[in-house]
Amino acid sequence: MQRFCKRVIEYMYENRMNQFLSSFDTIFKAYSHLDEDRFFREWFERSIIRDLVYYFSPSALVSSYEEFRRERLNLLKAYVRIYWRSFRNGHGYPVRLKDSVEFFGLKELSREELTRKYREMVKRFHPDRNGKEGNLMMAKINYHYHVLRRYLSDRGFEDIQVGEKV
Repeated sequence: MQRFCKRVIEYMYENRMNQFLSSFDTIFKAYSHLDEDRFFREWFERSIIRDLVYYFSPSALVSSYEEFRRERLNLLKAYVRIYWRSFRNGHGYPVRLKDSVEFFGLKELSREELTRKYREMVKRFHPDRNGKEGNLMMAKINYHYHVLRRYLSDRGFEDIQVGEKV
């Protein structure tokens, strides 16, 4: 039961992180009065724990959650900090779709072209190759990728020309 509980926790955090990345500008506006650690507790931990308590016994939840925290929580917090501090310091990421298209250097916004460019950039700027600078660049790459994927998803994966009105 404990292993299953841990898998559910991982799944819930992954889904919450995807939501965080794809809707960051909206989330930041709503929670900008908080520092990144308090935001993490409010938006990630309380929400997820509240749902988990409904499905699992407290004993299974506590041990599984502690194991998850030791293994993966610091990585998730690092991503949140990078995004949060970037916006807080006035060097926020652009929220316009055009900026994300330009970031990847796309001539046509299609699912295939976006995926190809994304993989190219991930290989080039991965933190294992670029250290701390790679972490910031990966956060930017992931942000822009999720903005464009969300847009394509909302449009039913229709391809658009870059010059088109967005």
